[in-house]
Amino acid sequence: SKRQKGFWTKADTYMVSLLKAWWGDAAQPDNDFCYDYLPRLNGNHNTYQSVMDMIAGTVKGYFLLGQNPAVGSAHGRMQRFGMANLDWLVVRDINLIESATWWKDGPEIASGEMETDKIATEVFFLPAANHAEKDGTFTQTQRMLQWHFKAVEPPGDARSDLWFYYVLGQKIRERLAGSTDPVDRPLLDLTWDYPQDEHGEPDADAILREVNGTYLTGEKAGQALPGFVELKADGSTASGCWIYSGVYAGEVNRSKNKVPDAEQSWVAPDWGWAWPMNRRILYNRASADPQGQPWSERKAYVWWDEEQGTWVGHDVPDFPVTTDPAYRPADTATGPDALAGDDPFIMQADGKGWLFAPKGMIDGPMPTHYEPQESPVDNALYPQQRNPSRLVYPRKDNLTAPSAGDPGVDVYPYVATTYRLTEHHTAGAMSRWLPYLSELQPEFFCEVSPELAAERGLENGGWATLISPRSAIEARVLVTERMTPLVVGGRTVHQIGMPYHWGVGGTGAVVQGDSANDLLGVTLDPNVSIQESKVSSVDIQPGRRPHGADLLRLVQDYQSRSGITVMTGNDRLEDAEEREEAR
Repeated sequence: SKRQKGFWTKADTYMVSLLKAWWGDAAQPDNDFCYDYLPRLNGNHNTYQSVMDMIAGTVKGYFLLGQNPAVGSAHGRMQRFGMANLDWLVVRDINLIESATWWKDGPEIASGEMETDKIATEVFFLPAANHAEKDGTFTQTQRMLQWHFKAVEPPGDARSDLWFYYVLGQKIRERLAGSTDPVDRPLLDLTWDYPQDEHGEPDADAILREVNGTYLTGEKAGQALPGFVELKADGSTASGCWIYSGVYAGEVNRSKNKVPDAEQSWVAPDWGWAWPMNRRILYNRASADPQGQPWSERKAYVWWDEEQGTWVGHDVPDFPVTTDPAYRPADTATGPDALAGDDPFIMQADGKGWLFAPKGMIDGPMPTHYEPQESPVDNALYPQQRNPSRLVYPRKDNLTAPSAGDPGVDVYPYVATTYRLTEHHTAGAMSRWLPYLSELQPEFFCEVSPELAAERGLENGGWATLISPRSAIEARVLVTERMTPLVVGGRTVHQIGMPYHWGVGGTGAVVQGDSANDLLGVTLDPNVSIQESKVSSVDIQPGRRPHGADLLRLVQDYQSRSGITVMTGNDRLEDAEEREEAR
């Protein structure tokens, strides 16, 4: 709202500049700068819903770039069944990962649930350049962009993602040339004219400059913007992403900054570039007290300089730099002018930090504790066991194990969690194809405590089979005191740890193994649809898992013994009296 405090009142400048970057001269005031070209959400399209829509037949095609959902996503079995129901699938990766080869060597081929010659999906594998074979930036969780320089040319037909999308856009626009259908105008009106090298690769530097933004009119027309504060809502500026505006200030690609630490301050402002405006700590006005002085001289970061009448310090102040700490706005003030001198949270509607968030979070204004979708222990705080606003998917292919107080809870008595190893990278595409890393961690394993090993007859270095309501997998056993039994609610809870980097299939992988994520079901958080992938109820037995139809019978036997149905664990609100009685 234009009536609130802070910089979100400038959202129209960010949006119009984005539209000008995308549609150029076609974006004019009389057509709302092509705002109607933007696609509208018409439902929940998170990645897991998309997989279920594949199974339902409503998603026909899919692009996978830098993802390996057959291994890296929760409920790998559902992921593979989804891909098996597509018309076409495009996979771009540096190796022939499991998500590109499931149709010939996936677990469901081995179990007999899929037959290659009956799968209609047409799979296109396009080799991709890795980060050392292309120019571009990395952006990490500190918000810092760091430029990586191409060291070698990509081999064979491998190309960068920039090349792929640029050429794809060209081909689509060629097919649509001459179309008079209004639905095609957004594609035909796009600005799609990047400089290319001798191999047809778009210039990543030029693309970053477009993202930074430029002046379009006036004496500075064509020059790179110094930052987002220069963006306008009248069509006189263009910027592909307002928070990145400033990365190309002064016509210098500041993500390439690599000044050694000994030659700059401890904040390291000249190493890479952090969005927005190269601020290394957001809301850093809060590092000073309401009067503008450091809370601690030892930790001084930014502060008010009375003589200069400005905020100074070790970082770029995240605050209007000339706003005196004593400033109090008029009641009618809006936007940045409405921020008091002690309102450090400049993107909030009231300039304050919120411990109680009355809007923006679907699951309530404050964090609280709920047990996971599958848990052998009761919620110790109150009778509601699980988050009532969680996203649940009651389906026969997504059954949930019983939780505390439910009949059959002892069929899956242990808690499994997944994690990463230093030697491997996510779903393994960048590590299991490398002999050196594969030698360091050659086999999929599970970690169990000595107590659990004794309880289930597991031997260190031997095999174990893990069973959940979704699937069963096998792993080598690592008996370790790192996995400590917990006493929760008066009962002992055993934990099982599993790294999730292995998968079955894939062409050329040095090492393979069952996928830990095959055990997981799909339950999502209500705000951004992140999967609940760190907790699953399982059983563990010594020895290797069965194969083929025997594997399916094992999973079905456990489902039958536990008495689970599609609604087990999927009630949003639970009866308080019933749960108290169950306790």
